[in-house]
Amino acid sequence: MKNDMRFTYPLWQMAGIFIIMGFVLLVGYASTMNTFPDGGFEFEISLNKSSSIFMMVMLVSTVLYLLLFFLRIVKHNKIMPKHKISMTTYKPQEYLEDDELFQDVTKQATKKVYTYFAWMLPVMAGVYMMLPISKTWMIVGILIVAAGQYYIYYRTIRKFMSSV
Repeated sequence: MKNDMRFTYPLWQMAGIFIIMGFVLLVGYASTMNTFPDGGFEFEISLNKSSSIFMMVMLVSTVLYLLLFFLRIVKHNKIMPKHKISMTTYKPQEYLEDDELFQDVTKQATKKVYTYFAWMLPVMAGVYMMLPISKTWMIVGILIVAAGQYYIYYRTIRKFMSSV
């Protein structure tokens, strides 16, 4: 169980979310969008020196992340052929349904995530309606909530695994 990537999969998802967040912030601050009376629009990204460097760092981070993620999945699938991880399925790979105990832990973690969303989404909607928040920061807020779900799930599974 030590090399089972399904336990650390939420951390990988969080890392991917934070990389996406960097791109959202970069595009949000470096872009302008103009609309025209005839229904057309124009989208322009203007990068200064520091933005260009940040863009290059983000691109390198993305490539490294995807490479490491792919290699880790390949390693996991070689070590644990009964618990292969597929990148092309709709079912979350971190679900642990090997036996009744793992099913119960997955159920508990999923319940916590559901409760988190049941509170966070209405709170976010209220905040977004009351405050003049830009679209960029709305998207960042949604990404933070998404990262939070993976943190809650990981913390619950980790707590269980440390007690076993």
